[in-house]
Amino acid sequence: MSDIQHFPPGTPREPTMVALYASDLDPDVLRGMLAAAAAVSAGHGWTTTEDSVVSDDCLISQAPQSRTGWARVRELAEQRAVSVVVVPSLGHISLSWKQREAERQFLRRHGVSVASVEPMLDAILSKAVR
Repeated sequence: MSDIQHFPPGTPREPTMVALYASDLDPDVLRGMLAAAAAVSAGHGWTTTEDSVVSDDCLISQAPQSRTGWARVRELAEQRAVSVVVVPSLGHISLSWKQREAERQFLRRHGVSVASVEPMLDAILSKAVR
C-alpha cells in the first residue's frame, strides 16, 4: 500500500520533489528499476533531480541503516528536499516488516510519503490499466 496523500480534485498543490531509490547487485537490473520509478514519477508529474536518484549495490536483506544510498534518502527527508520516495517495492526499504515500518515512520515524521512501483507495474502487466 502506498503512502501517497490524495487531494480532492481542484486542490492546488506545489510541485512534488521526489527521490527514486532501488537496491540490487546487478547494475542492469538497478538501472531498470530506477527507470520504472522515474516513469511513475513522471506519470504523476513529480520532479526528480539528479542528486535525488539514489541506489545501493547491495542485497536488500542488509539493514537500511547500513546502506549509504538509503542514508542519502534519509538525509533528503531530514532536509525536507523531497516529499515522496519512489521505490520498486516496499521490500527495497527493508525485507523486515519491523525495520520497514520504522523507516516509513521516520519518513512520515519528515513529511515524506512512499510510493511503490510494484502495484502499478502489476496493474499494467495484467492489462488492468489501459
